Amino acid sequence: MENNLNARPGTDRFLETDFLPLGNFQVHFTRKGAGPPLILLHGGGTWLYSFRHNIPALAKHFCVYAFDLPGHGYTQTNTPGNRYDNDLVCETLQKFMDAMHIGKAHLAGHSWGGAWAAAFAARYPDRVDKLVLLDSSGIHRFERPVWELMKYRFLDKLLVRLFSKAFVRKGLEASFHDKRLVDGKMVENIYAPLSDKNILLAQARYSRNIDWKKIRAALPCIRAKTMIVWGKNDRYIPVKYARKMQSMTLCARLEIIDQCGHSAHEEKPGRVNGLLVDFLG
Repeated sequence: MENNLNARPGTDRFLETDFLPLGNFQVHFTRKGAGPPLILLHGGGTWLYSFRHNIPALAKHFCVYAFDLPGHGYTQTNTPGNRYDNDLVCETLQKFMDAMHIGKAHLAGHSWGGAWAAAFAARYPDRVDKLVLLDSSGIHRFERPVWELMKYRFLDKLLVRLFSKAFVRKGLEASFHDKRLVDGKMVENIYAPLSDKNILLAQARYSRNIDWKKIRAALPCIRAKTMIVWGKNDRYIPVKYARKMQSMTLCARLEIIDQCGHSAHEEKPGRVNGLLVDFLG
């Protein structure tokens, strides 16, 4: 794979990335390590950069894949009018696994990525070994206010015009218990792909099209052994929903991390990496 340090901010030297043509998309992805395949799915508004603290450690035990989901990060589209919804993510993940000759893999998803991982596990049980849901969406009906506002067509273009680095910083600080961990470099790397208005509009389409009822209905259908990991101080999706998700999911283990917000894999990477290696190993 090519090294894209100059092309895409935030791809540190351990993250050599490339593009994979999949239908209407040129999917931006990384692969590192050897062993059982583990696919990481990032949350809404971010990209594979969010797993920068996890990939090197996990790659000592697994062949780790992470890619920018359609409408996120540096994945490119050939068709601006793409639909952006749960079905598109599941289809893209299936095509990605086929292209990489992955018959079955562990899945770990954060936030929106957790909801999509759960939907995929219910839809394609033979393709998923074990499942990890990190502060996962799908159980709580409502998003934070900005995501709810994006659901209104007449507001999405206004939000695009008002979007700024300060807006990104505020969102990141809300996702961390310790706001001091949100520095200028993180803000810059998350903001960079979102400065493309087409990426922002894709986020709005996801907000309008995601049906959380379908995700909740999928949870009891998951047959893979599942671990749910949650930050005790999650302000995006309160920890009570972690317990509700566990009660709705068969074979689910719950791990709650103290002094931790919505982005547990970024705020407490050592703890999360250890949990994943133990559970998936």
